[in-house]
Amino acid sequence: METKILGVDLYHILGWFIVYSFLGWVWESCYVSAKSHRFVNRGFVSGPFVTIYGVGAVVIYVTLRPLGAYPVLLYCGGLVVATVLEYVTGVLMEAIFHTSWWDYSEKKFNFRGKICLGSSLAWGAFTLLLFYVIHPPVAWLVDQVSRWAGYIVEAVWSVGYAVDFGFSAAAAFHLKDRLARLDEAWDGFQQDIQSSVQNLRLYDAAVQIRERAGMYRKELLAGHMDFPGEWKERLKDLADRQEITEDFQQRILERYDALAARYTELRENLGRNARRHLRAYPTLTSHVNRLRKHGRKRGKKES
Repeated sequence: METKILGVDLYHILGWFIVYSFLGWVWESCYVSAKSHRFVNRGFVSGPFVTIYGVGAVVIYVTLRPLGAYPVLLYCGGLVVATVLEYVTGVLMEAIFHTSWWDYSEKKFNFRGKICLGSSLAWGAFTLLLFYVIHPPVAWLVDQVSRWAGYIVEAVWSVGYAVDFGFSAAAAFHLKDRLARLDEAWDGFQQDIQSSVQNLRLYDAAVQIRERAGMYRKELLAGHMDFPGEWKERLKDLADRQEITEDFQQRILERYDALAARYTELRENLGRNARRHLRAYPTLTSHVNRLRKHGRKRGKKES
């Protein structure tokens, strides 16, 4: 007797999960590639699968099947289930890897940067699309494969996915540690300037350099660009105009060179999976950096 979950056997659940994970990869990779103007292999694992789409589609379909004949209730149910799933996934990935893989903080009506109103409304629409347009052909496709062949495909896929996930998780753990050390180095650089300069224009320049480096982090670490020398020239120019002592100016510029060297060293030591994670998730940041960034935003609002 086959094990069933809410009336659906595990064979079909895994088959649908594989198909939806692949379709999610196609959608995410095409969308991000179009925005980046180059191909981006989206997803946590190296293979052409985005797990959150597979989990989300299967969980939504299996749990909300009784509402299939009621579009309004189905929309609301999909909105709630998908939003909860997205939030839980974000919290778990941040707790496990100590990195933030997406951030809605810049969007209106967001909660802790993990979920936002616009995304939730889109999940509700996706649920209707899933039930009435996407799932019928997906279910048909899975049923076209004979059971014995399907069991073999699912078994082989599961083993391959487990290996891929293991390597990807190891890369994510290493990347977390390296990004955290890099963020701590940036903090030390800025604090050194702030504690030694009466006029904070030099410190503000350091903050701007850090923020711009954060924007270009995936480009810097992926090897698509070098640590820009013009940022160093800007610091030097400001230090000259503010009549900073030569010893202090030299110390600041040496710290800047050390940061550039750390970027270069980190880039050279990154593995293939870590590089792909940086390209696939442009907003990927360490937990330390995310907390500091949100703390700064709250400080600005309070002031």
